Amino acid sequence: MLSPNSDRRYFIEVILGDGTCHHLAPQVLDIMLDYDRVLLFKRSSGWVTVGKDPIRAKHTSRVCTEEYGPERRVAANLLPPPLIHVPG
Repeated sequence: MLSPNSDRRYFIEVILGDGTCHHLAPQVLDIMLDYDRVLLFKRSSGWVTVGKDPIRAKHTSRVCTEEYGPERRVAANLLPPPLIHVPG
């Protein structure tokens, strides 16, 4: 069994805009939040509704996009468009 201080990966339960449930690494969750793909994600205190509940400030990749124009790397084009838009 791993100790609480060991270096281990952990995953966050997430509901995406298409209604599917996934377990994502925190870094992947950040990217999905940047691209408005997440409806809900689970914290230790319970479920967070994106656009309704408070979450941390926007991530730097969005700021860079606003300053330097649209993302042109291939990876950004791999994400499907959101099926459900959460008003915010």
